[in-house]
Amino acid sequence: MDAAHEEEVVRDLNGLTISALGEVVTSTIPPWDLLLPDERATHVCRSFLREVHSHRADLTVRSYAYDLQRWFRFLAAVDVKWEDATSTEVTDFFVWMKHAKKSNGNQNKRTRDPRISRNAITGKPYVGDSFSQSTMDHNETVLFLFYEFLRRKGHILYNPVLRGRPEDGRSHAHHNPLQKRRRSRQASNRQGSRPKRLPRSIPDDHFEAFFEALGNDRDRALVSMYVSSGARPSEVLNLDVGDINLPDGIITVTRKGGNVQDVPISWDAVSWYRIYQGAVGHTAPSDPAWRTLRGKPRRLSPDALRAMFKRANRKNGTNWTPHDLRHTAATRMLADGTPPRTVQEVLGHATLETLEVYTVPRLDDMVAAVRATRDRTPEITSAVKPLPYDTDDLDILFGGAGR
Repeated sequence: MDAAHEEEVVRDLNGLTISALGEVVTSTIPPWDLLLPDERATHVCRSFLREVHSHRADLTVRSYAYDLQRWFRFLAAVDVKWEDATSTEVTDFFVWMKHAKKSNGNQNKRTRDPRISRNAITGKPYVGDSFSQSTMDHNETVLFLFYEFLRRKGHILYNPVLRGRPEDGRSHAHHNPLQKRRRSRQASNRQGSRPKRLPRSIPDDHFEAFFEALGNDRDRALVSMYVSSGARPSEVLNLDVGDINLPDGIITVTRKGGNVQDVPISWDAVSWYRIYQGAVGHTAPSDPAWRTLRGKPRRLSPDALRAMFKRANRKNGTNWTPHDLRHTAATRMLADGTPPRTVQEVLGHATLETLEVYTVPRLDDMVAAVRATRDRTPEITSAVKPLPYDTDDLDILFGGAGR
C-alpha cells in the first residue's frame, strides 16, 4: 500500500510521561521568558512573547509563557519537534489535556468529599485537579497565535492549529465593516459552549464573617482597599506607597495595558491603611505598599495573597477569592444607585455592556425571594362583629322580655 494512503497511527496517550521541561522566569523585555533546552526554541518563544508584550499586559505574557511550556513538554513526551508539529499533534495535545491532571495537584482540602463540587456557603464550584474548558480554550488561542507568528516569520509553512478557516487566508477577508460580523465556525480544538459564569459578589453578612477571620491589620487594610476601589488583585498588589493619596482617599493604579488611573477608596480603607502603615513604618514613596510581615520585608506576592484568603476561608468553610471583592464592589455601587458610567470608569471596563452581568440577581437572593413568596402565610381576617340591635326591637320580634 502507498505510504500516503496508510492509516494514521493512533498515539497511545494513557501512559504518556510529561517531564518538567523548561522554566518560566521573570525578565525585563519581555517581562516573562520561557527557557528551554533547545536554544532555537527559546529564541522563537522569546520573540513571540516580545510581540505579545507590545500590546498585552505583563500577566498576559506570563499566562502565554506557561501555556507554551505545557505545549513544549507535551512535544518532548511524544518526541516531535516544534517546527514539525501537525494537526495530529495538536489534536492529541487537547485529548491529553482532557484526561491529564494538573502538575500542582488539587489544592482543595483533602478531607472534602470528592462528590461535592460546590461550596455550601458561597455556592461557588471548587477548583478541581483537571484542566477546565476555559484553560483548554486559552491554550488553543495561544498555540494558534504562536504558530501564526512562526508562519509570518518564515519558520513554518502552515499553521497546524486548525480553525475552520480557508487554508490560504483569514476568515471574513472581505467583510463589510458596516455590517455585523457573521459568527465563524467553531475551531477544531475549541471545547464548545459552556454555561456563562456570573460574577459572584460576597453578601454583606458573609463579608463581615470573612473580614473578622483576617489575621492582621495589613490583611484588613488590603481587603478594605479591594472592596472599596473595585481594582483588580494585581493592580492593588503592585501599588507603591507613593501611589496612595491618603488625605484625598485616592489610589493610582496601573490598568491592564499600562493605562494609569486614579481610583477612589473608602475612608475605612484609609483608616486601616494608616494603622498598618504605622505598624510597619515604611514611608518612602518607592517602598511597596504591601509587604511581607515575616522574614526580610519584600513585596507581597499573588501567592501570598491567595494564602491569606485560604487562611480566612478555612475558618469560615468558604472559598472566596480576591476577584470576588471586585465583583462585590461593583454590585454594591450599582445597588446604591451609582451611575453605570461611573462604575464603568471606576472598574476600568472598556464598555458599558460589561456591567450587565452585575445587574443579574444572585442565586441566594432569588431563592430567598421565591421562598418568601411561597411561604407567605395568608392574613386571617378578624371575625365580623355583629351589628348592635335595640333591645326593645328584639323583645317585640321574639315575643317580649320572657323569651
